[in-house]
Amino acid sequence: MGAMDDMPNRIRELRQELGLSQEALGNRIGVTKVTISDLERGKMRLDVDYMRRIAHALDVELADLLPTSDNPGALSADERKLIDRLREATPDLREQVHKVADVILPFRGKDD
Repeated sequence: MGAMDDMPNRIRELRQELGLSQEALGNRIGVTKVTISDLERGKMRLDVDYMRRIAHALDVELADLLPTSDNPGALSADERKLIDRLREATPDLREQVHKVADVILPFRGKDD
């Protein structure tokens, strides 16, 4: 188990993916870097208000702030980017992407 697995939430991980300091994230949501540090380490309760503000500042869903063990379906930044691009595509382009995926990714039947 890595250090991130021991964290009570994914704020630090997501913040670092964006290259933000604790101070920069704090500025985005109107709190100090000490508050961000306390939230990241579980020293301060992460209530729904903080979750909404932080998720908005990090451009993620609220559920993405949860530890992976509590949210195994969480998307990585790359996965989210790919899905966002697919959603923006025309129906024809979506169909082409599905065809390419069928060719390059192993097929999984109903029994898998």
